[in-house]
Amino acid sequence: MDREKIEDKDVVFQTGNDVLAPVLNSFVLHVLTEAKNKGIKTLFFLARDAYFDYLVAEKYVREFNLDIKCKYLYVSRLSLRIPLYHLDLNQALSYITLGGVDVTPAKVLNRSGLKPEQGEKFAKKIADCLQIKEEDQIPRHRLGEVRSILESDEEFIKILTENSKNEFGYALDYLKECGFGDKEKVAIVDSGWVGSIQLSLNQFRKCLGVEEPLEGYYYGLYEIPAKAKEQYYHSFLFGPRSGLRKKVDFNNCLYECIFSAPHGMTLRYKRESDRTVPVLSDVSTKQIDYLNQLESIFSTYQSELFAKLGSFEEICKSFNNPATQENIEKTLFRFMSYPSNEEAEVFGKLHFSDDVIDYDNAVLAAKLTEHDLHDNHFLMRVYYELREKIFGHRYVVNISGWYEGSVMLYSKPSKIRRHLTEYRHYKYYLQYSKRKRWIRERERNDKT
Repeated sequence: MDREKIEDKDVVFQTGNDVLAPVLNSFVLHVLTEAKNKGIKTLFFLARDAYFDYLVAEKYVREFNLDIKCKYLYVSRLSLRIPLYHLDLNQALSYITLGGVDVTPAKVLNRSGLKPEQGEKFAKKIADCLQIKEEDQIPRHRLGEVRSILESDEEFIKILTENSKNEFGYALDYLKECGFGDKEKVAIVDSGWVGSIQLSLNQFRKCLGVEEPLEGYYYGLYEIPAKAKEQYYHSFLFGPRSGLRKKVDFNNCLYECIFSAPHGMTLRYKRESDRTVPVLSDVSTKQIDYLNQLESIFSTYQSELFAKLGSFEEICKSFNNPATQENIEKTLFRFMSYPSNEEAEVFGKLHFSDDVIDYDNAVLAAKLTEHDLHDNHFLMRVYYELREKIFGHRYVVNISGWYEGSVMLYSKPSKIRRHLTEYRHYKYYLQYSKRKRWIRERERNDKT
């Protein structure tokens, strides 16, 4: 083993024990406690973000004989949305034209589930109408135009609908075989952010004859869908109406890259012999090795907890109290917002995709120039947004899934502090604006 790999493993080991394992266990213990108190019989942990949550929860259940079943569900936004597109075309178009880190005409069509040869001409049509290239980033405020282009194209709608109907039966069969249609009190567990997958799963539950709404437990929620009832969405770290400072300190892209699974994304489902199985994307050996190391770290950490504390109640008490939780969050936020060079180097090169499709050509901490880093400052981001809205002058800001990691890796040492401070100001502006907009829309929907 070469020296670089040894050093990488040392950083992962240190961060895994000091930062990640406490974060993981505190959340899982909270979810298990809630499930016990509410009489929830089965917890469905959603691939891939809840993979480690599932392993840790299952170990607690076995060790302390908890009356809860834990199941791992191979799902993704893509594998559930495409089969449902034909049931609600309005919602389908909203998903397809959703904003993201780097949304291009080609990526928009990939979200539709069309085959490459089917989607190619529609991607070209979008690019021509917007007067951009197919690989160019679409400005967020022009995604409404993209929706109008697709909505008015009868051929696109026909292909989208037919493909969705073909996939629906396979997805429904998979969920039924997993026991998702059983008439008992169940809940899902996931990382969170917007909670849209819960809506999709509720639709499938209704198709399986279960009317009772799902409960959802999430590490954090920036918002929930417009039609969703808030009482069924439970967040741990922050919620749509709360935790502004925590949202600024937190990085959901980094969280997803760390707490992933050693298997590919669920693309769709197929029939294999006498059962329905998920079709998964490829995943690199390097990614699998990293996640296997984390799994070993988390398993050892949990075993040491069992040896040190004799009961489930004692372990819960040691984690889920204000002082301990404050310390866990402080350590996590330091790692996310002010990483060391070593942490940025190791975790910044993790594979990252911000889309419903898993693209394999991006890393978490993107390589940014000093000019790129400056473009992400608060005043510059606001200036570019206003200039484009008022004058139509398009300027694409190069961004990173983990800006703070990019700063540590690519900034001049003398400018690191300023970059981090200015970007933090931008995150406050961004998260405050998102929260205000979501609450305003929520109140408007409640009145109608």
